Order: sequence, then structure tokens, then C-alpha cells
Amino acid sequence: MQNRYAGDVGDFGKIGLLRALEQEGLRVGVNWYLVGDESHNNDGKHVGYLNDKQYVDCDNELLYLLSEMVLQKKRSVEQLECLNALQTQRYYHRVIPLPNDIKGKARREWHKNAVEAMRGCDLVFLDPDNGLLPKSVGFGSAKSVKYVLSEEIIDYYKNGYSVVFYSHRTREQLDVYLERFMNLFCTKELEEATIKGISFKRGTIRDYFFLIHKEHEEKCISCLESFVKGKWGQHFSMIL
Repeated sequence: MQNRYAGDVGDFGKIGLLRALEQEGLRVGVNWYLVGDESHNNDGKHVGYLNDKQYVDCDNELLYLLSEMVLQKKRSVEQLECLNALQTQRYYHRVIPLPNDIKGKARREWHKNAVEAMRGCDLVFLDPDNGLLPKSVGFGSAKSVKYVLSEEIIDYYKNGYSVVFYSHRTREQLDVYLERFMNLFCTKELEEATIKGISFKRGTIRDYFFLIHKEHEEKCISCLESFVKGKWGQHFSMIL
């Protein structure tokens, strides 16, 4: 996540999804996986949805809150937090430290603090810039800050949290794209997790993958099924 993205159409979709999960009775926390703003492209300027009738009645309260933030030109994750759009108010917005040693001590400490900040939540949303770290990007690479690590996801799950993480859809065929997640989904630590995936299909395709503990399964699945059958269904679809 970058501050310049705050309030764009992606935020409307993902926060709308998290609000629906809360309405099912789940306590939701957010780790923004925040990195510094880049300036080499126009990402983050996708706010035309605020005046697009196709989004009306999905979540009008959220639409109003994001519209006010964008109009006031106060776009940042901290401003998103100040909207009080989520009930639990469990957020972690420390910037991911750049790799500084082969063992990744700084990032591991960052992650440890993030897990602690989510105490009391049922489900934690992880919002990396790009998604799951691919084989093509080394752990020690500066680009690794744009990704969530498999070991971080597993650690959240082992600590009792159900997890949902963001992934930027690539241009591969869907079955080829999904294959890149199989090593994670098939790990021994996650063998009892229920795996679900939902896609937000407006502009850039944004995917959200769930790893759900049994005690949260009924509420999560009920939410996702209702979500795609209701008004949000014109923007979201299930992929797993």
C-alpha cells in the first residue's frame, strides 16, 4: 500500500469487503504493508468511481466517507483510519523497512510488532503493493517490500488469526496465475485452513485470498456468498 492510493476504487472495494465481514460478527484488523509513495506512474488516481452510479447502494456510507477524504485532498492510510469505517480500529501503518541484512532482522521485527498490534482480532487483512512474494524477487531485494512473505501469512495463521491478503492480478491465464499460490496453500501449517478467493474486477483486477480457521469459517463463507449475490456482485466474483 502507498499513501497516494488511499481513497481510490480499490479502497472502496476492499474496505467494503472488510465492513461486510464485520457485519457478520468478525473483528477485523488491517496491516497496510505501507511503503513509500512512488511517482513514476498514475496509479492511485482512480477516483472516478465517486461519481459513478454503478457504485451507488453498494455501501453509501463508505462512498460518502471516501468522497469527503478525496475532496479534501487528505489521502493517506492514517486518514483512512480516521474515517472510522471499521469498528475494531486495529491498524498497523509502520512503513516496511528496506532489507538491511541477509537475515532480514528489521523486517522480522516489523512483522512481530504487526502481529502484536492485531491482538483481539479474528481476521487480519494484509495489503501489500503487489501480493505474495514471487520466486523472481529475492527476500533481500529492495522490491521485496512490495510483497507479503509466505512465512508472515503462516505466522498470522499460527497465532490464531484468519488471514486475507491482497494480490495484484497478472496477465496470465487464471489457472496459471493461481498456480503461484499453491506452494503456500499446500504447506503443512495451513492444511486445515479453508481457502477462498474473491476478485474485484473494476479497472485493475484485484484479488483477495482467504485462509480461514474453522471457528471463523461459517461467518466468512456466509459473508462472501451474500457479498457476490448482492449489489456488490456486479463488481466482485468468487475465484476459489
